[in-house]
Amino acid sequence: MTIQAMYPGTFDPLTYGHLDIIIRAHKIFDKIFLAVAENSQKHPLFSLEERVIFAKQATATLDHVTVFGFNDLTINVMKKKQVNILIRGLRTRSDFEYEIQLAKINNYFSHEVETIFMISTDIWACLSSKLVKEIAQYGGRIDRFIPNFIAEKVIEKLRNTEKKRKNISFL
Repeated sequence: MTIQAMYPGTFDPLTYGHLDIIIRAHKIFDKIFLAVAENSQKHPLFSLEERVIFAKQATATLDHVTVFGFNDLTINVMKKKQVNILIRGLRTRSDFEYEIQLAKINNYFSHEVETIFMISTDIWACLSSKLVKEIAQYGGRIDRFIPNFIAEKVIEKLRNTEKKRKNISFL
């Protein structure tokens, strides 16, 4: 029997903290679906397509990780993929409180779904995609927190965004 799990997230951008969870889960499960969420409420820096490409490149050496994008309730995607295990990474107590709410609501929609919490490795416990973008916005080094090829794209995207913002004229 193949044990499959899904790790959903916005991954804007994918960090070494995310990759740490993926690599550790890769050792436990036979197949992992890395599900990149549209989540327009978060106003992502990168398009869904870009984030899927980044995730595929970052996990290319992991043989049983499948990356795809989605714009639906996580629970609906899990049903379509016939996956009953949901992986969530926890950094802090506030993550835990939020994730417990999600786990309970997912269980309400499907009693078959089990949420597996993976505790962040200490070095990545303070890391978030939002923090990476903020560091980059102010010229800080982000290559310690995300793969180099993604860091280059973050810097490029922020520069282009800043140029557009400076070119706006006010009446």
